[in-house]
Amino acid sequence: MVYLGLRGKNLLAGITISSGLGFILFGYDNGVIGGLLTAPDFESTFRLNATLQGVVTSLFELGCFFGSLVTAAAGGRLGRRTLAHYGTLAISIGALLQASSFSIGQLMVGRIVAGIGLGLISSNIAIWQSETAPAKVRGTLVACSLSFLIIGQLLANLIDYGMNSYSGPITWRFPIAFQAVVALLMSAILCFMPESPRYLMMKDRIEETASVLQALKDTTDGEAVAAEIAEIKEALMLELNSQKSWSHLFRSDRVKSRRRVIIACLVNLMQDLSGSTPIAYYTTFIFQNPVGFSRHLSLLMSIFLQLWFLLASTLTWWLIERVGRRRLFMLSACCMGIVMAVVAAMLALNTKTSGIVAVVMIFAYQAFFTWGFMGGVWAYGPEILPLEYRSKGMGLATATLWLFSFVMVEIVPSSIANIGWQTYIIFAVFNFSFIPIIYLFFPETKRLSLELVDLAFMDGTMSPVKRAKELHKILASGEELTLRTEVGAKTLDFVPVEEKSP
Repeated sequence: MVYLGLRGKNLLAGITISSGLGFILFGYDNGVIGGLLTAPDFESTFRLNATLQGVVTSLFELGCFFGSLVTAAAGGRLGRRTLAHYGTLAISIGALLQASSFSIGQLMVGRIVAGIGLGLISSNIAIWQSETAPAKVRGTLVACSLSFLIIGQLLANLIDYGMNSYSGPITWRFPIAFQAVVALLMSAILCFMPESPRYLMMKDRIEETASVLQALKDTTDGEAVAAEIAEIKEALMLELNSQKSWSHLFRSDRVKSRRRVIIACLVNLMQDLSGSTPIAYYTTFIFQNPVGFSRHLSLLMSIFLQLWFLLASTLTWWLIERVGRRRLFMLSACCMGIVMAVVAAMLALNTKTSGIVAVVMIFAYQAFFTWGFMGGVWAYGPEILPLEYRSKGMGLATATLWLFSFVMVEIVPSSIANIGWQTYIIFAVFNFSFIPIIYLFFPETKRLSLELVDLAFMDGTMSPVKRAKELHKILASGEELTLRTEVGAKTLDFVPVEEKSP
């Protein structure tokens, strides 16, 4: 199979770019709608009050929720790429419906359709990228893709700012329609990228699995490829012997599927409750209303914020594999909690100086968010879930993300209008509450193969957190963990790495 002639690192770069385009779509809608809500022609066309602003914005999240449920319902029957393709088509249709709207009803339908598309994309590209990436750089590659999300937000802010110099319907119709261009570009590139080798193995397409692995590793070493295929097959056999249906997903089986699905859903919930969604969607709104900037300055500050966000996100590429997901989650939650408390205090003072401090804190929040939850959540979800139920579990996890994003986007404008600065106190409390939960229940997954994550959950004598620490010590000592499954006995052990001659 020819993947545009790409192999090895170049093919991984192609996959990262393909995945990144999906995250651009994610970030673009986050950024574009906030700027359009205060566009004069948009306001005069739809005449939305604060409640309707929340409804129109949050319907996109509702669509994403249903799109994620489609992934969960598909349960791995369709490939990761196939569902992402369907998602790009849905986003294109939804964008065109919105851009051609003259009524609130059509605008709402368009946002739901586009949301379904992004739900399909977001719940599949993270799995696809995780299942094609080597363990030692998996987090880094996912973090790179998440930087594309910020590029999407920045692009939206730049287009909103550029359209501010014009008048008439083009000021909001063009920014919305532009989503279709990105979606179709992503669809075209996906046609030339490989399917996940783990999905192919799950469908017993062994020859295709071997071909994809050879391309990803840029090797003709049949033994190395055969060893990885055997490892994937062993993990799959173990999970198939433990799980048979949806009901089994929520039972405490050998590989602790229920616990792992709960963790995946919980980490996505934390991302929402951290305050990231209202910051992303209502940056211009926040600068213009509680802080008191003009519309022009608010749009300009939104651009500066996204430039800073993008710059800060590049540090995550390094941090995620060195510090690890677990520590970054806890540090991020602590810092975001402090920032939200300071923002609340500054907005309560309601002076020019305190407004400036609040803006600085929003900039700080974006850095702490991207260093922890932004990159970590999308890497951690697919890593923590078992292969056989990764599609169902990730569908449920991203459905959780989008459901609570819907709630956040729906209530934040009204919350800011009614209780003002106290809104940020609520988010501060949420962030601080995450720390003990992460410490007690979230095992570290950095540099573990997706198959070896099963080992962290299979030891009944200790918690997954402690077992994961042991696994990392074994790997650090120069031994290579191997998952061995025997039908019936299911023995698991590790073998030392043979020293290679120089």
